[in-house]
Amino acid sequence: MRACIFFLAILFLQSCSHVFYQPSPQHFVDPAQFKLKYEDVYFKASDGTKLHGWFFPARTDKPKGTIVQFHGNAQNISTHFFSLIWVIEKGYNLFTFDYRGYAKSEGKSSQAGIYKDALAAFDKAREFNQKHGNGKFVIYGQSTGGAISLRAIPDYQHYDDISLIVMDSAFSSYQDIAFDKLKSRWFLLPISPLAYVLVSDAYAADKVFDKITKPTLVIVGMKDQVVPPKFGKQIYKGIASKEKWLWKMPNGTHIDAYHHDGNIYRQKFLDLVDSVPR
Repeated sequence: MRACIFFLAILFLQSCSHVFYQPSPQHFVDPAQFKLKYEDVYFKASDGTKLHGWFFPARTDKPKGTIVQFHGNAQNISTHFFSLIWVIEKGYNLFTFDYRGYAKSEGKSSQAGIYKDALAAFDKAREFNQKHGNGKFVIYGQSTGGAISLRAIPDYQHYDDISLIVMDSAFSSYQDIAFDKLKSRWFLLPISPLAYVLVSDAYAADKVFDKITKPTLVIVGMKDQVVPPKFGKQIYKGIASKEKWLWKMPNGTHIDAYHHDGNIYRQKFLDLVDSVPR
């Protein structure tokens, strides 16, 4: 029995790309079903991989800026865009995209490949921002999308154009989150240290904490069982930014900050974006 558990754990750790990246091949909904105006966007990463995304223009003649969404590890943009689509009613454009291997994006998911996707998405979102209002430029990472975007941010060629970084229910080390998941199950606890041997942290965001100097908002759900709040707190404590905020949502679970307390955090977020320099 112990040997069987050990074998299953090894398989889990060695296939962590499937744990961190769980794409769905098809879209579940079309934004047009909700009478949303959007543009299908195709662009390429530096290695030529073709990526797909959606651009939603703000419902105003004078957009305040653009928010680029880095979604979580499962499904694709067709389920994740709902969490931030409300910003278009508040004067902000929204650009969301799929990493390689997800839905209409080509290739196979990997840390190295998705790092390239992140840099390409920054460029495409910046292009839209310049075309539509040239306002605030916000990078919004959710869960695994937080780890992906935060690692790439310091290497972005137009780093100075970033107005605000948001880490929502995020983590910064693939090894740490794998270790946490293993040790949370009593039968896997003995082999949990193998997470630091078999899981790669080559593109872990905690390696660049000292280079994150832009205004940064960290959001944690105190009842989040997917990415426990300690991981967000580590990001908040570790980054070098002198302008940073930690929102601890008492009843928050995973990526649901804007659905609590009568949606008051939506306005709080908008006020924060308004307050940071362009």
